[in-house]
Amino acid sequence: MKNLEKNNGTNGQSDRKQMKSLAFGMVSDISRLMADKGFGDQPIDIVEALVFGMFIIADTYSLAKPDKDLALEVIHSFYDDMQNYFIRKVIIEDHQMSDAAEIQSVADKFHDLSRSRFAQYGEKFQQDISDPMALSCPATVSYLLDNLFIQPLNNQEKISLMSAVSDKVLYFWTGCVQNFK
Repeated sequence: MKNLEKNNGTNGQSDRKQMKSLAFGMVSDISRLMADKGFGDQPIDIVEALVFGMFIIADTYSLAKPDKDLALEVIHSFYDDMQNYFIRKVIIEDHQMSDAAEIQSVADKFHDLSRSRFAQYGEKFQQDISDPMALSCPATVSYLLDNLFIQPLNNQEKISLMSAVSDKVLYFWTGCVQNFK
């Protein structure tokens, strides 16, 4: 972290603040899209939506920044910031959890999920970009939809959302790449 602040001044901190805002904006957009498509009565896993947004942000940030080591430091700090915010705001304040062991257990689960999903979404995205016939991100979007809803979608519901969610994901990706240049 010292290296990050030393080499990047307040820019790393500014980038992380912007990343956090983008992540929450993506969660809001995903939730709104689901409601607009008639799925507003089906609860989504907000943590999954947040982790997906974090993946897009981290992936595009690393692509847009020439200094990959510094970008990685910023991304790791961003993930830590998001975990700390989630624990402090959602778990402790909103759910009024006070047991230290229980809080640590939730923090560990969030940490593990965010890191493992990064790898899983990254694998799906690599499948998508390696297929010259794929016009969007079908593997990535399919994986997101498989994990996004509390009650899994049936195949017909999932198919009905693929196009709109693919468009939204591509919108997120291009917006983030442009933002981080």
